[in-house]
Amino acid sequence: MDALWAYAQHVYFAPSCMVGSFFLTILVFLMEKKNLKATLIWGGLFSLCPYMIFSDGIYHGLMHLLSRTVGEIPLLVDVIIDYISRLVLIPVAIYVFRKKLSVHWSLSLFMLSGFGGIGYLGMVVGKSQLSTFIVDFLAIILWRILLTNELRFVRNAQTYRRVSFLGVFTSFSLLVNLAMYVCVRMIDVTQTFLNYLVFVSILFWLTLTTAVKLIFRAIRLEQQEEIARNHDELTGLPNTVLFTNYVQELVQNGVGKDLAFLVFDLDRFKNFNEKNGFEEGNAVLRFTAQTLKTFFGERYVTRVSSDMFRVVASPSGLDAKIYEIHERIRSFSMQGELEIKAGFCIQHCPIDNFEEIEMCFMRARLAEATIKGIYDKYSANYEDRMGAQSRLKMHLVSHIDEAIQKEYIQVYYQPVICSRTNTLCGFEALARWIDPIYGFLSPLDFISILEEAHLIHKLDLFMLQKVCEIYRREADLGHTNVPVSFNLSRLDFMLCDICAEVEKLAEKYRVPHNMLHLEITESVLEGDNGEVLEKVERFRKEGFEVWMDDFGSGFSSLNVLKDYEFDFIKIDMIFLRNFTAKSKVIIRSVVEMAKNLHLGTLTEGVESEEQLKFLKEIGCDRLQGYYFSKPLPYGEVMRVLKEEGITTSF
Repeated sequence: MDALWAYAQHVYFAPSCMVGSFFLTILVFLMEKKNLKATLIWGGLFSLCPYMIFSDGIYHGLMHLLSRTVGEIPLLVDVIIDYISRLVLIPVAIYVFRKKLSVHWSLSLFMLSGFGGIGYLGMVVGKSQLSTFIVDFLAIILWRILLTNELRFVRNAQTYRRVSFLGVFTSFSLLVNLAMYVCVRMIDVTQTFLNYLVFVSILFWLTLTTAVKLIFRAIRLEQQEEIARNHDELTGLPNTVLFTNYVQELVQNGVGKDLAFLVFDLDRFKNFNEKNGFEEGNAVLRFTAQTLKTFFGERYVTRVSSDMFRVVASPSGLDAKIYEIHERIRSFSMQGELEIKAGFCIQHCPIDNFEEIEMCFMRARLAEATIKGIYDKYSANYEDRMGAQSRLKMHLVSHIDEAIQKEYIQVYYQPVICSRTNTLCGFEALARWIDPIYGFLSPLDFISILEEAHLIHKLDLFMLQKVCEIYRREADLGHTNVPVSFNLSRLDFMLCDICAEVEKLAEKYRVPHNMLHLEITESVLEGDNGEVLEKVERFRKEGFEVWMDDFGSGFSSLNVLKDYEFDFIKIDMIFLRNFTAKSKVIIRSVVEMAKNLHLGTLTEGVESEEQLKFLKEIGCDRLQGYYFSKPLPYGEVMRVLKEEGITTSF
């Protein structure tokens, strides 16, 4: 027991344990609490007290072997062996830290020399247990004040690679203090010389620590500039360049694993900004960024546009994470005004190049777009059919001009029949796209795509031009023409002066205004600030008829009739698809209301004799549907009508 106590005194047990504890604390901090168990085990193994015990073991083992070999050992050799026994463990510790904790050698050397220097400084200066404890404690406090704040900014291993000399530089602290400790322990020195060693040791350690602080401060300032260059100013997230570097590194290290590529989009964020102001909008973006960082880590989240984020993560537990993120964003925004939608694509590594990574994010974006505006869906996984839709969309948008120029887009006519005389009284012009790659495309395949791309006005103006061309050709041949109705999109009123364009084409092809009927749906009038109303009135003033299309399919059709003047209403075919007693009551009421408002009526979707008889009975003015003919090119539809014995009423 006495021997054990004597050895504890010899290794300065209490002060060494204190220094070792602080060493472990800083090591855990620099490791960002990753691999905590291994950090504590291997860091504790090479902290000051175990380090001294191992060193003594090496020293006594070597001395025992030498004494049995050569007998009495000179003092100089004794000192050298003691010094070497304490140095030899440093490369061992550096190797272990590198293999077990992935710590860069320069950081390991800096940590070992810094805290070893503190420990041996206390032993040289203090000499007794208590005084050594006090000296070490004061040195730790000073070290913490001078360097801990700087370490907070330079714990990235890349920093130590850039300043590898730092480990070499700070190792002198350990070497000098260790040499002084060995001298004091092994050599009988005078008090004057001992005081000199104490002074030099303290001065050297303070100078070295101050120099390290200045180096760290320079690094910190450089890092702050780098962060400003490589991070989003508002959210603090990595910018797209830095994020891409992180993702490429992750992909390279993830061979054989699956990765999820996600796109998060804040739904209705523009409206939220307009209603609540940019301050509230910025707060939402910062909260969203922080939430995503909480679930996926800072390195693998970036903001790519005002309200869209990209993320790379493990597929494990992904659905639960997306749900929790969705709920947090809804709770944070006022009265749940905002929702976050997520699309994701799961890809097996390896991924060979940047283009493939970008394709994964594009697929995730496609998946997210399929649920945009759908209230009860907040996430979607990419499916191959979405890729086919995307390719079609890109093809149509990029080939609309070619389709117009080469007339891949054709006008198909569907006849409108007068219910009283059973004669042809008009046509509706409908677009069909006959593509050399995708074949025959109906309006459902391309209208919404062109509207989204703000290219619909090109299609509508081309359709009007072809209608006018055919009218002029038939008129020049002496054939009888009937009025033609055509559809206008809401964007036609926004992207061009639609009134001027219609008038210009009518004038160019000498088409009487009463031969052109303009169909607009309820959606065209949504949110109208008076501009559409003004143009509708202008059309009617110039002699063009304006019809309300798809009456009854929207929510405010009656309100629209109250505020706008129309010549005809087209009753939506939805009422005839399920032709029940209720449908008949509704259609009858609409026709009676239209008569009271002095509006003409036309019902779409007539397909049976029963429907035809009912519509004639209630006094619906005009009829349109497959019962008479499906939409066909002009020559073909005229041949069908002739075969059916339907003549024109003009």
